Amino acid sequence: MMWNALVERETGFRLFTPEVLEKIRQTRVLLVGCGGNGSVADLLVRAGFTDFGFVDGDVVEDTNLNRLPFGRDAVGLAKTEAWRRHVLSINPDATVRTWQKAVGRHDGPWLRDVLRGCDDNGRAVDLLFLGTTDVEANLVVGRLAAETHTRMIIGPASSGSWIVGTFLHGEGDVTVEQLAGFGTEGLPLEDIDYAALRPTYMRVMTYPGRAAKLAPGVGQAMARGELAARSCGMFVRMTNAAMAFEAVKNVAQMHGLSLEGTAITALPQVQIFDPYCGAAYYYDIQSQRIGIPDWLSGQTRWEPWQGQR
Repeated sequence: MMWNALVERETGFRLFTPEVLEKIRQTRVLLVGCGGNGSVADLLVRAGFTDFGFVDGDVVEDTNLNRLPFGRDAVGLAKTEAWRRHVLSINPDATVRTWQKAVGRHDGPWLRDVLRGCDDNGRAVDLLFLGTTDVEANLVVGRLAAETHTRMIIGPASSGSWIVGTFLHGEGDVTVEQLAGFGTEGLPLEDIDYAALRPTYMRVMTYPGRAAKLAPGVGQAMARGELAARSCGMFVRMTNAAMAFEAVKNVAQMHGLSLEGTAITALPQVQIFDPYCGAAYYYDIQSQRIGIPDWLSGQTRWEPWQGQR
């Protein structure tokens, strides 16, 4: 089978062992938001993942094709359907479930069932990929992922950098609401004023150096609604790669297999590679510190971030 030969080429690298790849085949993933961040699915299916769920309410537009792996024939299709066809074109034996909807404040019970596998009497979701920029969807998904102890991988695809991190959602681990400082943990999802949270959310999502990636005036024009959000395909694919590799690391750790010289990047820290200057570093969102790794010593030096974001 062509797909088996394709996956076999993944082996031979550290961490990409037959044991890890076998666990990858057994891992159920769910992608909420199937635009730029959702393109991680293309790398996942080629790496050996076989069980996918897609949640999105949008359709494919021609402007999406700079970052989605589809052809012009996908324009006008629901993104979930386009992804279903794409995954099955690579592995016809894959399992693909789709939900054509945008996640909102009333979807907590439904999402809880999906994450636990109750909606189809199936297995629980092992890895969740958050691929939406909507504050309401992010808070709802984040809360339900924390409640069900579902690991959630994030990577802002419009960041202009490789950026990734995992919400482990174990006992005592940080949640989306805690990380952002929303103060909403005790409120029912239906009663939260999501519009009021957007400025706070945007500040949290702005890591050191991110604003400098935009040309003069672009950020202000987007904030005023005069310009659609920028999403360069090259940077999106970098983030897709970061998220896919983070998924492989999570699979290994979840099954007690060796991480082969690497580690999970657990929130509140994110891992960043800046292609403009070639710098690789970590950023702790809560303490606003930058971690500079030393490849020779294996140590990371942490310094407070004092510049403008």
